[in-house]
Amino acid sequence: MEGAQMEDFRIEDCENDNNTHEDSQMEESEQNNKHMEVAPAVISVHPTRNSVAVAVGSDLRVFNLLEDCAVILVDEAGGASHNDSIRGIKYGANGKLFVSAGDDKLVKVWSTESWRCIATVCSEKRVSAVAISNDGLHVCFADKFGVVWVVDLPGVDETQAPLNKKAVPLLAHYCSIITSLEFSPDGHFIVSADRDFKIRVTVFPKKPLDGAHEVQSFCLGHTEFVSCLAFICTPDSPQGSLVSGGGDSTLVQRWSRSLGRISFLQALVVVYLEDYYGW
Repeated sequence: MEGAQMEDFRIEDCENDNNTHEDSQMEESEQNNKHMEVAPAVISVHPTRNSVAVAVGSDLRVFNLLEDCAVILVDEAGGASHNDSIRGIKYGANGKLFVSAGDDKLVKVWSTESWRCIATVCSEKRVSAVAISNDGLHVCFADKFGVVWVVDLPGVDETQAPLNKKAVPLLAHYCSIITSLEFSPDGHFIVSADRDFKIRVTVFPKKPLDGAHEVQSFCLGHTEFVSCLAFICTPDSPQGSLVSGGGDSTLVQRWSRSLGRISFLQALVVVYLEDYYGW
């Protein structure tokens, strides 16, 4: 009887050791996968093409196109600008501000005149997209839980020490990861795209810190996740047309304001990859 009990104990100990070993292997595998993961490169061009910014992983680089040289980023926090993958970079409409953010949960606002970090915002979650209001008074960023946050920048002086700003929630996509943020050319709307195929057009309020509660419309043309947004303006269409791309077979969808009303629901052009590659 005692021998049988001893054998049971040995089997139990062996199973525990195996479980511990498997747990260790899983943790090691997760760590290795994280180290192997490389975030997609992101690029942003200055509105007047003075410079171009590129982020690969945690490395942020800016190139001065006028002087044909690299820009030195000044961050008084010390060390690298970001210590984890950068997911979003964006110039402001007037080109005076630049924002970067990513998996390190830091949103950094830069002056493009001195390329000095003038404000830092700590996010509760990893950041997936960023945008700067057309007047340069607010920075918006989205996290991996589908919440868009806003922080005000009035009174930011680049001669002073960098400010630590606190963000407040602006709107939410109900737990769907937001992939892109864009302000309309007139600054009246903020457009957000997510992994649940939606493009949401929201009225940007006069008091953003109180939240954005008016949804103008949804653009529901994609059948897979929407990965990017951009506004294209022409002399004939100064208000611009919204262009979107996603993970479905649709390469580009172009949306415009309907005549006589603002709807963004009219899909003008849909280009399919099959038309080009026969997929």
